Amino acid sequence: MTSLRTLFAAILVLAAFPSFALASKTQESTFQDDPLLVYGTPEQQISTLNTLQGLGVDRIRVSVFWRVLAPANDQVQKPNFDATDPAQYQAKVWAQYDRLIQGAHARGISVNLNFTSPVPRWATTESPRADIQETFNPNPEEFGNFVRAVGTRYSGSYGGLPRVDYWSIWNEPNQAGWLTPQWSPDPRPGSKSQIDASPAIYRKLVANAWQGLADTGHGSDTILVGETAPQGQGNKKDLTQSIDALKFIRRLYCVDNNLNVLKGPQASLRDCPGDVSTFVAQNPALFRATGYAHHPYALLSPPSRRSRSADWVSMADLRALSSELKRIYRRYRQKMQTKRGVPLYLTEYGYQTAPDPITRVSFSKQAAWINEAEYMAYKNPNVRAVNQFLLVDDGPVAGVDAKKNPGLAWRTFQSGLKLLSGKRKPSYKAYMTPIFVKQQRVRRGRSAGIFGMLRPADAKSRVRARIQFRTRGGKRWHTRRTVIVGGPRHYFETRVVVRSSGSLRIAWRHGSRTLTSRAAKVTAVR
Repeated sequence: MTSLRTLFAAILVLAAFPSFALASKTQESTFQDDPLLVYGTPEQQISTLNTLQGLGVDRIRVSVFWRVLAPANDQVQKPNFDATDPAQYQAKVWAQYDRLIQGAHARGISVNLNFTSPVPRWATTESPRADIQETFNPNPEEFGNFVRAVGTRYSGSYGGLPRVDYWSIWNEPNQAGWLTPQWSPDPRPGSKSQIDASPAIYRKLVANAWQGLADTGHGSDTILVGETAPQGQGNKKDLTQSIDALKFIRRLYCVDNNLNVLKGPQASLRDCPGDVSTFVAQNPALFRATGYAHHPYALLSPPSRRSRSADWVSMADLRALSSELKRIYRRYRQKMQTKRGVPLYLTEYGYQTAPDPITRVSFSKQAAWINEAEYMAYKNPNVRAVNQFLLVDDGPVAGVDAKKNPGLAWRTFQSGLKLLSGKRKPSYKAYMTPIFVKQQRVRRGRSAGIFGMLRPADAKSRVRARIQFRTRGGKRWHTRRTVIVGGPRHYFETRVVVRSSGSLRIAWRHGSRTLTSRAAKVTAVR
């Protein structure tokens, strides 16, 4: 494909064939907005699904909150009910999920259900702090029963409801907001140290969820483990001190920092068998899952900047994540899902903007950086999906005066493509038609590499995309190249000669509308 592109450029034709990375054929555009899709009114659900369909979203990620569905969820004693029977959970809450899943299927949008906390009180252990009771040491057997109930309901043969065949297990288990304790006191006499606890808890949750899905006919579905957050608190160790992503993964797989299998007291303290074959037999999901899910947020940094900690995993650190998983699989003599390694599913991503007064980037950076992240994921052959987190920004924390205490009030998520008012941010257009200019400073007369995507285009269509240029300070756009882009994902790469400084954009017809990307600046240098 490269030689074809070079040949066509040499003879100065306008039409050029785009080139495709391996990931482009399978990488999905996924989206999550629980406030609108799970908690929203029927009208909000429908409106949001229509918007996502128009944006070209392939799949929605939906949190299935255990506590929200469970009966008597505030009682210490478990009520007398069959926890594997979906009919014995809260019908009103089921109705929200049923309506959402049916609406998504009607629009050709697939669904990823993510089982997660908060946890019903009767399925937790007594916590030393009231504020973490809903995440504290959940009962893995009860969790497996809950998974069976959800799996049964969405098996395709229950009450006329659609089948769901894509699942992920727990949200950010290395973050104290979703699972506690993260650390527990070393039980050995005289010891004052802390032992990482959440990896062992999560390991048991995964094992029981895996069996629950298998028992309800979902054993061959897409099943993701991990769902890890990118960062923790480093060497800080306490009940609620979150664990760095790679450190969490190593303990999840019962290996030390050098990836040696834990043995002796270090193994027993973490519920590890200390034996390769036993560990594999006890934890089939950790090796047979479809892939590993991760949230590679960078917060205030561009996606290409590496994390300052070796155990953090942002978008720029995905090779380190793949390498760690590959070495762990080899340590246990397990075959990976593909020749290149363990597939990665980036199930949350985004950038925080105003009105957050502290942890935010500008609207223009949000737009540019989600496009750059799209390109990075596209070029990574292990990545199977990238998720945009939120369509519409969250509101401020309830009960907090946003004018008097904005730092506290806006500790919610402002990573949406729209403001709370409904006004579109520049990232809305950027998400619909991503563009990334690979060389933003180019010698005058040389070409710049361009990556693009026509996200809402029909999967079976071939679409003409025009690469347009506008000089710095100019008003008119001029088409410099036209490429024919095919499905199913409509990614492409091409090159355009840069003779002066200005901006590049993509323009294309989608139905009766002409859609354009954001304007990406390029500087011509001598």
